[in-house]
Amino acid sequence: MQNIRLWETDGKEMVRVPAGEFLYGDSQQKLSLPEFWIDKTPVTNREFANFVQATGYKTTAEQTGIGCAYTSGKWEDIEGADWKHPNGPKTDIQSKADHPVVQVSWDDAVAYATWAGKRLPTEQEWEKAARGTDGREYPWGNQVPTRDLCNLNMNEKGTTSVGKYSPQGDSPYGCVDMGGNVWEWTASDHESDSKILCGGGWSHPAVHVRTTDRSPHHPDDRYDTDGFRCVVGLFPRD
Repeated sequence: MQNIRLWETDGKEMVRVPAGEFLYGDSQQKLSLPEFWIDKTPVTNREFANFVQATGYKTTAEQTGIGCAYTSGKWEDIEGADWKHPNGPKTDIQSKADHPVVQVSWDDAVAYATWAGKRLPTEQEWEKAARGTDGREYPWGNQVPTRDLCNLNMNEKGTTSVGKYSPQGDSPYGCVDMGGNVWEWTASDHESDSKILCGGGWSHPAVHVRTTDRSPHHPDDRYDTDGFRCVVGLFPRD
């Protein structure tokens, strides 16, 4: 069976994660999941722009006129920050078509996934795709993160093109950027009013790049460190 296939609607490469057990969480509990396919990379600015062009969608940040960005060592609400202007109206994404889209809320991520005929991964699916079946601490293994393996800890002071750290930073299934670059929304709940993000972002230290780390955010939150990728079950032709 092929392990990489192209999803027609958004043109993204997706990688196969076979059915079976993996070691879940810091406790390395044995957990079994059915087969699924996950986007090889986070959704990029180019891909999100195609979705917006096809649907006329307006993101949460665009509707409210405010996004949140990490500037001068702290988080700030910035008027005019949105996915096209990640750090405010004086910034843009003209040279960042292949960077992960940011300033997207959970609702924005779900809207894209629905349009593409996909869905957001559960945190369990996300973790299996990131760490494989051997309980590794990071997507590439147990080696402590370095600036050659992922985008973290303000090394780049912003997002980088998806796949910049491939193949050395890839997960066992060939997923890229599952450690660092951007946190990624999942479908899973944290308590009653939050959703779980995984993967760590470009501004965060190594502890957050671990495959088992989690960050709860309200679904309306939008940050310049947060993006997403999508999954499907079996391909339609399977």
